[in-house]
Amino acid sequence: MEHPRIYETMVIVPSDLSDEQVEALIQRARNTLETLGATIHEAKVWDKRKLAYEIRKHKEGTYLLFRYEGQPKAAEELNRILKINETVIRHRTFRLELEEVTPV
Repeated sequence: MEHPRIYETMVIVPSDLSDEQVEALIQRARNTLETLGATIHEAKVWDKRKLAYEIRKHKEGTYLLFRYEGQPKAAEELNRILKINETVIRHRTFRLELEEVTPV
């Protein structure tokens, strides 16, 4: 079994989503990660920003940040559910090296 790795996933959703919709997405991601044994360090709304360029007719987005530690399969499954979620404009996952991790 591999050692757990630290991941950071950034998600952009439309800025006009309700707080309940955003919270439901965060909770679904948390449940997915926890089911696969990941330890979640952060799962929150990071910021609301104007996008650098229009993506799928959206000029502004709400950024969500997930930082977690787990096996690669946890990150893969999170990416899979984000990819099929129609409210997600864009998402990206990064594997962090230990020295890149700042205490939360």
